[in-house]
Amino acid sequence: MVYNQNKKQYFIAIQKDLFNNLEQTVTKHNLHYYDDEINKIKMDKAVFLLDFINYQKSYRKDDITENGFIRIPSDILNVYLQKELKKYKEFLKDHNYIKVLPYSDKLSQSYGYKVCLNYDSNKSDKEKREYIVYEFLSKSYEQTLIKSAEKNAQIQQKKLAADRNTKHLTKWINEENIQVDWLSAFKFIDNNKSLSIEQKEQYSHSLNRIRFNQWQYSRSSNDNRLHSNLTNFPSILRRFLSHKGQSLVSLDIKTSQPYLLAGLFNLIIGKEWEKIERLKQGIRATDVKDKFDTVMNTISLDSLTITDFEAYKNLVCCNDIYSYIGANLSDSFISSIISPEGGYEDKEYNASLMRKTTTYYKDLRSYCKVLVLEYMYCAIETSSKRLKEMKRIYPDAVNKFIYNFKFCEELNIPKRQGDKKRTKIQRDKIVKSKKLFAKFLQQLEAYIILDVVTKELSKIYPEMFMATIHDSIVVPKEYEIKVKAFIQKRLYEILGIEADIKSENW
Repeated sequence: MVYNQNKKQYFIAIQKDLFNNLEQTVTKHNLHYYDDEINKIKMDKAVFLLDFINYQKSYRKDDITENGFIRIPSDILNVYLQKELKKYKEFLKDHNYIKVLPYSDKLSQSYGYKVCLNYDSNKSDKEKREYIVYEFLSKSYEQTLIKSAEKNAQIQQKKLAADRNTKHLTKWINEENIQVDWLSAFKFIDNNKSLSIEQKEQYSHSLNRIRFNQWQYSRSSNDNRLHSNLTNFPSILRRFLSHKGQSLVSLDIKTSQPYLLAGLFNLIIGKEWEKIERLKQGIRATDVKDKFDTVMNTISLDSLTITDFEAYKNLVCCNDIYSYIGANLSDSFISSIISPEGGYEDKEYNASLMRKTTTYYKDLRSYCKVLVLEYMYCAIETSSKRLKEMKRIYPDAVNKFIYNFKFCEELNIPKRQGDKKRTKIQRDKIVKSKKLFAKFLQQLEAYIILDVVTKELSKIYPEMFMATIHDSIVVPKEYEIKVKAFIQKRLYEILGIEADIKSENW
């Protein structure tokens, strides 16, 4: 899906076989109806819905369910489809062009959608992923889509206007500065036997967004991060991106969020209140900032607290935290997660499927990496064995800091008292409070990377291409050594502990 604002045109790149099959189905269906009959299907709207589903999957890849569905609010689709979502959803579902996941009353989740991939088995992978540019049959409907896009663009523009301090990064997010070798990328996708057909379609759609210059970026007030085509682009395809012929490299902070937490503890131990205040002012969300003040006021710098904060700092700076956690899990717990197939496995709740599913890990370190993040982001009332293991291994003062960040008074109300249970308002408050610690770490990371380090780099090297993917900074390969040294220097100046920066060539 591409909106050309200058030419006032809306283009859609659609897989050729899919288009041909759909055209035949629509033509056959419409033979039974007159032009003005309500049950007649318009090709424009059918193509748009298929493309919009794939677009949402490429842009919101973290929201895709285990079975490949993406949930999309019906009110949004009805705007684009002129209140005919039900008709087109049923038509495409009945003819096996899409599958639909039911609406969830319990979790208030929208319908889920995914495009069915019905390929001719006799055709090659290259033929299966041959694309054409769809041109609308109805110019009036195209104008309707354009107006909707312009309205969304205005909203987006307001967000960008509010985030002018990231123009040193957003100025590079366009076709003049980022090129993709899409022919080689498509060939790589086609020949990669480890990818499922659905993954190939999803990757192809992400690729086409850059190929057809559909650039988007926004800075979320929720996590303070800069989101763009690059943050949603499959990592295995990054090798096909370049800047004006220059190879790129991403520089990542190793174990970034544990590192940031350790850095904060280091500043607290050293009573570096001015530096802590500067970090607090970089947090954009008022609720996170207020919570941070509350938590800081609960800290008593006695000898036990200092010892615990020092222990966590040393754990992050002097050891591999994931390997350390793995080495200190109890023997009985490790035995419970050993997979019969080798490696490790554990059951985790899948919100999209509303049930627990089994996840496999090739080694204990990979499992512990997920475990560390889960402990940071889980609800206080979560009582799984693996999280109990984390609490046992982590120093008490660190556990208390994380607990206080997630705590709210509503947690003192029992889940049930006879026939009564917590109200929806109380439950929502608990869920919101649970997320504050995750938001705190994300906002802290975004402030340091976006508002300090990259901004300063842009002044030192004004002609250097630069982009970010959350905790990593992307630059041309020729700048790797200089930029890496600068990142390490500034992080040490900000937090007082050394950071391990790893390079990944694109």
